[in-house]
Amino acid sequence: MSNLRLTQKSKYAVRALMELALDDCGSPMGVYEVARRQRIPERFLEQIFGDLRRSGILESRRGAHGGFCFAVPPEEITILDVVEILDGEVRPARCSAGGTCYITEAPLCATSEIWDEARIALESVFGRYTIAQIAAKERETRVVRAEMADAGAADAEAGVEPWAEPSVTR
Repeated sequence: MSNLRLTQKSKYAVRALMELALDDCGSPMGVYEVARRQRIPERFLEQIFGDLRRSGILESRRGAHGGFCFAVPPEEITILDVVEILDGEVRPARCSAGGTCYITEAPLCATSEIWDEARIALESVFGRYTIAQIAAKERETRVVRAEMADAGAADAEAGVEPWAEPSVTR
């Protein structure tokens, strides 16, 4: 069992899974496309998707229209699931979650309660959010950004400079 270490791998995985969920997996999405959209190194994403496929979260399809899609509904995949698959159990200290102290033959010390509390808090936060929820939030954010971009384009067409100071006439 490893200690808590949130790696770039987990962070990239959550973003990549969110991107797949945004697409609703109408058809499988290739690693290249996900990597491009989320600005993730393609080779690294291939490894991540391989791990997620072996864990049963994703499935892959070969061929011209191949790629990856969910083997489990994104509503059922939590951030905690992804972190534990890629980084191991959420354990801020060796003695957390019933582990053993690093001091041989020592009983659990008073600090073990703190590490357990931290583990419970992290599991609670990571377990509260699903890939589907993150994708829904991102979908809303993208709509707002698109509306703002459209408004800016309309202002530009009308000759309004958004950065110009309003003129004051006396």
